[in-house]
Amino acid sequence: MILKDKIALVTGASRGIGEATARVFAKNGAKVAMLARDFERLRSVASSIDGDTLPIKADVTDEKDVQAAVNTVLKKYDRIDVLVNNVGYINDPTPFHMMHDEDWDMLININLVSTLRMTRAVLPIMMNQKNGCIINISSVAGIKAYRIPLSVYNTVKAGVIMFTKSIALEYAQYNIRCNCICPGTVRSKFLEPYLEDAEAREELSKLQPLGSIGEPEDVANAILYLASDSARWVTGTMLIIDGGLSIA
Repeated sequence: MILKDKIALVTGASRGIGEATARVFAKNGAKVAMLARDFERLRSVASSIDGDTLPIKADVTDEKDVQAAVNTVLKKYDRIDVLVNNVGYINDPTPFHMMHDEDWDMLININLVSTLRMTRAVLPIMMNQKNGCIINISSVAGIKAYRIPLSVYNTVKAGVIMFTKSIALEYAQYNIRCNCICPGTVRSKFLEPYLEDAEAREELSKLQPLGSIGEPEDVANAILYLASDSARWVTGTMLIIDGGLSIA
């Protein structure tokens, strides 16, 4: 149990990578506060996990929700050792000149502003503890442009990577580590319509050098490593989990 007695906070924990992360954290001894907007689904997921979980309804783009959620975690556990900024959203591919302000506002708020707000909320706690670990979820789209028209999504995910490096350097003096995961094509709600089509699923798999799309657990296991003391000397890095997509 490499996270025994650690207090972890995972955003977007009702499905996908967030759910898989909460499960692997709990399996490895952590007490997991799980945040999501869909509370009914979140509560169901939390109750299915064998371990100490705390489901919290929260919109992490909203400052009041963020502060309330962090206070709820502190009230129950009195500390926060690990923060996983997992909440994310990808739009349907759209040429940039056809995007409206509200389209990119949503991408910026969900993918970047939520990460800024959650990080700002937990940093004073970790500074006081003289210890902490923050893991941000970016994307291979943040390091490599593709022909698919996702320019704003790419830009925002690149911002998450630079934010990770900046926080890692600024707060290393407090023994706070900050790292970033860059997943590739991972089974998700966004991909479900494509995966239900056998031909589309096969084409997606062919694009991956290792021959298959990733599962949320593939990413969660990497997050587990970064959250553990095995990664005590790892900070400011981005770990690419993409089946080789970014090198193809």
